[in-house]
Order: sequence, then C-alpha cells, then structure tokens
Amino acid sequence: MTAAARAPADPATLLWLAVPLLLVLLPYTTHLSAWISLSWLGFALLGLNGARRRRRPLGRVTLTLATLAGVAGVIIDYGGVIGPGGGLALLAFLSGVKLLQTETPRDRIGTLFVGCFLLVGHFLETQSLPHAVYMILAALALTAGFIAIQTDDCAAPDRIKAHCILAGRLLLQALPLALLLFLLFPRLQGPLWNLPQQGTARTGLSDSMSPGDISRLLESDELAFRAEFAGAQPDSSQLYWRGPVFWEYDGRAWRSIGLPPPAPVRAETFGQPVRYSLTMEAHRQQWLFLFGLPEPLPPSLPDRRTFMTPDLQWLTREPVGQRLRYELTAYPDYRLDPVLDEVSRRRALDLPEAINPRARALAARWRAGAGSDAAIVEEALRLFRQERFFYTLRPPALGTAQVDDFLFETRRGFCEHYAGSFVFLMRAAGVPARVVTGYQGGEYNQLGNYWIVRGRDAHAWTEVWLDGRGWTRVDPTAAVAPSRVERGVEAALPAGERPGGVIALDGAWLRPLRLGWDVLNNQWNQWVLGYNQERQRRLLARLAPWLADWRGMVSTLGIGAAVVVLTLALVLFGRRPPTASDPASRAYARFCRKLARIGIVRAPAEAPEEYARRAAGARPDLAGAIAGITRRYLALRYGPPRPGAPALLKRAVRDFRPSRHPPASIRR
Repeated sequence: MTAAARAPADPATLLWLAVPLLLVLLPYTTHLSAWISLSWLGFALLGLNGARRRRRPLGRVTLTLATLAGVAGVIIDYGGVIGPGGGLALLAFLSGVKLLQTETPRDRIGTLFVGCFLLVGHFLETQSLPHAVYMILAALALTAGFIAIQTDDCAAPDRIKAHCILAGRLLLQALPLALLLFLLFPRLQGPLWNLPQQGTARTGLSDSMSPGDISRLLESDELAFRAEFAGAQPDSSQLYWRGPVFWEYDGRAWRSIGLPPPAPVRAETFGQPVRYSLTMEAHRQQWLFLFGLPEPLPPSLPDRRTFMTPDLQWLTREPVGQRLRYELTAYPDYRLDPVLDEVSRRRALDLPEAINPRARALAARWRAGAGSDAAIVEEALRLFRQERFFYTLRPPALGTAQVDDFLFETRRGFCEHYAGSFVFLMRAAGVPARVVTGYQGGEYNQLGNYWIVRGRDAHAWTEVWLDGRGWTRVDPTAAVAPSRVERGVEAALPAGERPGGVIALDGAWLRPLRLGWDVLNNQWNQWVLGYNQERQRRLLARLAPWLADWRGMVSTLGIGAAVVVLTLALVLFGRRPPTASDPASRAYARFCRKLARIGIVRAPAEAPEEYARRAAGARPDLAGAIAGITRRYLALRYGPPRPGAPALLKRAVRDFRPSRHPPASIRR
C-alpha cells in the first residue's frame, strides 16, 4: 500500500465519518449506558485532534487496551454481547473506536458500514413513523459519507451540497427495488419480520385490581388499541372492551387464581352482528380485548395460538409482545351462561370471613326486604345514585376494612372502588357477581373512521348473574358519574383533577392536527408494520389471483427486480460519453496526452482520481500541478457551472510542461 493511502484522514474526511455516525447513534443515547456515549464522544474528539495534527491519536497498545475494557464493560452492563441489547451497545462503542483507525480507505468504509448495522438495529427498538423518517435522514447522511470519503475536496461547501444531492438521488433510485421487495418478498409470520418490540414494558391493565390501580392509568396517554367498525358506528356508551375477569377477593385486591381450562362458552345471541377490526399495541399480557360475543366461538388468529375461557376471556398462549391486528364478527347483545353451574356459583359468591361487617349487614337487610336478585341490584345502584358519592382521582386512603371505609366513611373513589364494593355487596346479599376490567369508550377519529383507545380509558365494571338473563353487565360508576360512560373520563372528573396530555390538545385547530397525525400513524402501522403474510396474500390476490401463491410471488419478484436493474443500468450507463465539443474534456484529454509523453499512460477505465494518484506517485515533482488540474476538471464535469472555470482549466493545462526526466534530487 502506498504512503498516500496510509496517510491519516484529514479533519474534513473524519467529520464525514463522525457526523453520520452521530446522527445514527443519537436515538440510542436514551437507553445506552452513559459511559458508552461519553466514550464515543471522547474517541471522536481524539480522532479529530489526531487528524488535525496528522498523527495517530493513540498508540496500538493503548487502543487495544481501551477496546478490551469497553468489551468487558458491555458484558458487565448487559450480561453479554449476544442479543439486541449487548450487541448494539458493543457496536456503538466500537464505532467510536473506529474513528481512531481511519488511515486507509478500507478503514473509512468499514466505519460507515458499522453505522449501517446500527441504523438497522434501531428497528429492533421501535418502528414508529417519526423514528422511520429520522432514520431516512440518517441513511442519507451515511450515503453522503460514502461518497465524500472517496473524493479529495470533500470539505468544499459546494461539494458538501453536491454529495448530499447525489446521495438523495441514489436513495431514490433504490426506492423502486425496495418497494418491489417489500410488496412481493414472501413474508414471515408477524409484522416487520416478526421482530419483537424491545424496550420498557407498556403501562396497562394488570392481572389484579386494588384501589388506585386503574386511576393511575388515567395519567397515561399510551395507546392501547385502535378499533374500526364496518358500517354504522356504535355509541361511545356502548363500547365496553372486555379484558381480564376477576373472581377472587382477599380483602385487598381482586384477581383470578388460576385460569379455568379452555371450555365451550355457553351463550345465546340476539339482534344483528357487527364487524370490526382491532389493532392492539404490545402490552406483555396474555389477554385480547373483545367487544360483544364473537362469532364463531372461539375466534382464532392465523399466526397465534389462542383459547377462550367460559367467562369470555380471550387469551393467548404467550404474552403479546408485538403489535397485533385481528378482525371479528360479534353480537353486542347476548346472554352468557343462561344456566349457572354449581362450581361457578360458589366461586361467584365466595368472600373472606369476618371483614367489612357494616357492608355485610347492609346486604343482609337488602336480601331480607327484596323479592329478587334484580331488586337487590337496584337497591345498590340507588345507594350510589342518591347518597353523596363522588367520582375522583384522589380518594382518601382506606383502612383494613376497605369496603366499609369506602361505603360509609370516605365515599370518594374511582371506578375500581365502585366495582369492587358493588361486587362485595352483591355476594354478601347472595347474588353471584364478578369484576370485569378492560376499557370503556374511546375517542372517535372522524378523519380515519376509527376509535382510539388509550390507557386513560381503562375501566372496571361488574357482572351479576340473574335468573333468566345470565351474566348481566352492571356499571356502578355510571350510577355515580353518568358522564364517565357517555362523554369520557375527563368529562366526569372535577375541573381540578382533569389530566393534561392528549386531552389538553383539543382546541379548534389542535384537535384536527392531532387526529390527522394519528391517521398517518395508523396507516403506517396497518400497511407497513402490519403488512404480514395474510395482508400480503389479500393484496396480491386482489391484483392477480396467481400472485397469492408463493411461486407467483417469487417469479414476479425476479422479473420485477430484473426490469428495475436493467432500467437503472440503461439510465446510468446509456449516457453518451463526452464529445470533443466539451471544453473540459478537450482540455483534460490534452493533459492526459502530455503525461503519456513522459511514460504515464492512462488506462481505458481508470478514474481521474486514480490516474492523478498514480501519476503523482511516479512523478512527485509534478504532484501539485497534477492534483490541481484534476480537481478543476472534476469540478467542471460534476459540479455546478462556474463562470471562467473552463478558461482556468485550459490555462492550467497549457502551462503544464512536464520534463521527460525528473530532477536529479528526485532520482536520488
């Protein structure tokens, strides 16, 4: 390798390496260990200082020790280097080390290739639309870096713009082939190549309910799911999205101790079914949310094992770790368990011994004076409607007798307080009852014709079993705060307790902007992240039935790729070479003839930069003149027009009079 090729990178070249890498690494800083980010900045500053001084910033031994220390630190912090966490952290650290090793073109290209791996690694963390747009900008910077490190004047302001424009053109030329691969390449099961959504677990419903659990979710703007109905939209007050069902109470919390085995759901349906699709975010739990009674029972998903319990919980065998979309036909009106078996009855009446005596006494009076279970339900709802109960996010703390304290002392609570105390009263009065949690209502996006359900829409209600009616939904919160069900949680809370976040962005012009942005995000989720095997099959079958088969996909993909490549080849290589009428070409051809006379002949396919480098190596005494003429020629051929530039090139070539033999000092 020549001495010129081994020379340290100049500051401008190093910036073309460091800046694209910095853009790629910026989103990583939120979850990388702080010492990795600081080490990377330190390596970048050392590299720039070494480039300015034209010497290696660190010796080989010191650099090796620093690298080994970084690898050891990653192993200690992340438990290894295998997997997304440790692997990407190691790549981030090593990309900083590579900024200290940029002497050769291979080193520089390798540094940017590390950036490409880190760029792809972002999609292991998040696949949101804003992040994808940012990654396109980072990819543009990396491509411009690849172009710039192969030129001699990458620091010139006009060349920076030219490199970025050329990078944009290259990405646009790759776009048709990328779209073809995206649409036709056979999909693996699951969205985005079945990549799990890494990062912190999402907030959401849990597998138990105690006072304060659901009220804490009101502070969350986290998206739970989006739901789209075919045809007429149901009223918000009808939208009860069913999730976990709780049977057991220990005096502190409601939960289900052991799920019942999969069994047929005993139900009768009424009225007309509705069809809807639901796109659920990852929540790291096993339940799937339902509106109404699905048909058929149990529903199924093409790429996931699911089952349904007799209490109408739809569950997956594995926690939902990625975005999931499903379509269902369901009956909003149904009768669940027209006949209650004895095991379920005992379970729905079970209460801990010797707790909440005042609530038990109240329930006993209701039982003594009521003629039916339905009358007892009405007594409890009348209590909530007529007494001074308050719907609030900030209820007082409860003692060991939670239900007694709430019903007779504080009378302030959120939906979990009302649902839990209502079920306790029903069971104490001999009425089978259970707690159901999920989401209620949502925000209708008229721009996209779908419902947005967030963490703040989490809700708890109850079901009581009534003879002749089966399990019947009763929402005691609606008795205290009807606006919670009719207009949403923010309408039911006192003015001083209403949270900010998304609700605050509800002005005359802010709300359309927010909903429009949500439509874009939803389309991104549906057609990019959610473009799974089933969606691909449907889309291609709509275009041509034979495309739905994998053989048709592969054949079309091969033909389409060949057409795209041949088209680009014709565009790129079918251009006519410069003719003698081009002043820059004529001047450069004369320059090449002058060099040929002294024995330095240009090869037919030799690039001007390579020819100039070889000529300068053969005749160091002419290196300055050769580099200047080559730079002027390239600026004329590939840069923006400059007045007087052709004349300057012509004058430089005319004044270039190389002697056949180098000076005696060079020969020695």
